[in-house]
Amino acid sequence: MELSVIASGSNGNCYLVQQNGDSILIDAGLGLHETARRLAVLGKNIHDINGIVLSHAHEDHYLGVGPIARSLHIPVYTSNEVYYGCKDRLGRVDFRPFDGPFCINTIKITPIETSHDVPAFGFVVGRLGIFTDTGRVTDGMKDVIGDLDVVVLESNYDEEMLMKGPYPVPLKQRIASDYGHLSNDDASDFISRFGSHLSLVLLAHLSEKNNTIGRVKETFENLNGDLCYVVCSRYRETGTYQID
Repeated sequence: MELSVIASGSNGNCYLVQQNGDSILIDAGLGLHETARRLAVLGKNIHDINGIVLSHAHEDHYLGVGPIARSLHIPVYTSNEVYYGCKDRLGRVDFRPFDGPFCINTIKITPIETSHDVPAFGFVVGRLGIFTDTGRVTDGMKDVIGDLDVVVLESNYDEEMLMKGPYPVPLKQRIASDYGHLSNDDASDFISRFGSHLSLVLLAHLSEKNNTIGRVKETFENLNGDLCYVVCSRYRETGTYQID
């Protein structure tokens, strides 16, 4: 299996997962042409994609879903709650609802509920887990991490930067709540307690205003020592990674 990080951040999120000749996008928060361009930089072809899996109804995750799905004539998989939360903005798509594990050709996907301000999911695909947009580490995340080899995990904000930053107080409170996002400390603590066996952690969905790559590295390395990790870029494709 291969994972390619196409985009990560509030300006767009998109992951490509490939296995046995099949390809899926998990989220598509960039437009059709930019998604295709970034895929091509990594040696991938957008026309190989068999389906799109949508985590939740926020624009940085669904912006490109409708245009890509219609252009490629491929289905969109998400829960009923997520679909009806952004149906009008998606436009006409071949919607395939899930309410548990499902398959896109040879790729099996298991949804894991996260804790956000709208219905939202992370996903397990083989020994890969993708968990972003959650205000706390859920029991579902704890239950599955022991079976994983690679994890994409939100490390959205530095607590000091958030509290001293320019956001209005209600927004700060939402981000820091159990229905907002994971802080650097939250992410690092989760990996330290439950993920020391992982071969790779990709720290994702960094805030532009409330985080820096340096703060993420400092927090993660203080708790996790020599564990291999990558901080995903907000501005470009991050890379392609093999998963056993």
